[in-house]
Amino acid sequence: MVVSGGYDMELAWLAGGPGYAGTIVDIVGRRAAVELDGEIELHAGREPWKDFGDGSATALGEQPSARGRWLALALAYQGARWEEPIQRLHVGLCARRPDLGTVPDGGGVGVWVESHATMRPASAEPLA
Repeated sequence: MVVSGGYDMELAWLAGGPGYAGTIVDIVGRRAAVELDGEIELHAGREPWKDFGDGSATALGEQPSARGRWLALALAYQGARWEEPIQRLHVGLCARRPDLGTVPDGGGVGVWVESHATMRPASAEPLA
């Protein structure tokens, strides 16, 4: 899968690139864990990102940067399903594999880097 796109004006989470390739390794309800093809390090734009740690109902703090090999994705609206096209995903970047079953409803996991991402099969369009 390739996770890309977004709503934030700067799209700092894409770091100037077309998106991130990885493999879905777990889906629990409205959340999915994606192992990226490699570790990434991202730097927030003007505003720091909210950090939900290993999973919390509210942010535990803020971070000016995030690093990891895992994306924690959450369907962003009621009625959304893990079917194509998959749009409007919340994205958390995690240093280790997220335990999706421990994330509280309405909460988050990792450093929340994007609120309106999209996901598509990697074969649908090559990365530049």
